[in-house]
Amino acid sequence: LKNPMKKYLIFIISISAISAALLTFAQSSSLQNITYPVKELGNCENQKDCEEYCDKSENMAVCLDFAETHNLTSKKEIEMGRKMLAAGQTSGPGGCQGQQKCEAYCNEISHIEECIDFAIKYNLIPEGELEEAKKVAAAIKKGITPPPCKGKAECDVYCSQPANMEVCITFGEAAGLIPADQLKEAKMMLEAIKKGATPPPCKGKAECDVYCSEE
Repeated sequence: LKNPMKKYLIFIISISAISAALLTFAQSSSLQNITYPVKELGNCENQKDCEEYCDKSENMAVCLDFAETHNLTSKKEIEMGRKMLAAGQTSGPGGCQGQQKCEAYCNEISHIEECIDFAIKYNLIPEGELEEAKKVAAAIKKGITPPPCKGKAECDVYCSQPANMEVCITFGEAAGLIPADQLKEAKMMLEAIKKGATPPPCKGKAECDVYCSEE
């Protein structure tokens, strides 16, 4: 059974790409080829120093060029960054700067509509994923309470716990995020757990596929 909150979290990944486009250095094998200090980036002396340099909006253009030259981030994120730069936009929603700050800002439920509007304005989220994000925003606006977790990693863990499955499924159903066939399976699993059945000691589809394939 797929994580019923996966689609709810898609937009957060895409929103965080906004700040990745501003080049907060990714954990990349290419980093080992970087020699410090980096002359192109204000002579930053280490990875943290370079991250701080590239979190500043006035350094966006040179950081994008450096990232592209050294393959530090994906072409998609480079394209996003250049698109924003061409539009004169050098910060994320709410004026956030840098990956961590933008992720934190857009992980707040009260900012979801603003973040989605930002993504629409700069064409940062594919149409299919954008529709899912809009459903989440509409559900929250109607007063439907989402699971008490922030970000994909945290919500993946939260919704994989049997005790939390009901709140995740309830929100997913109310927001129209779970296909009918998957919703039926999810409710059957939830009912079994409520009756005392113990689910396999695995989390998520990939892990449980491996677990249940073993004799």
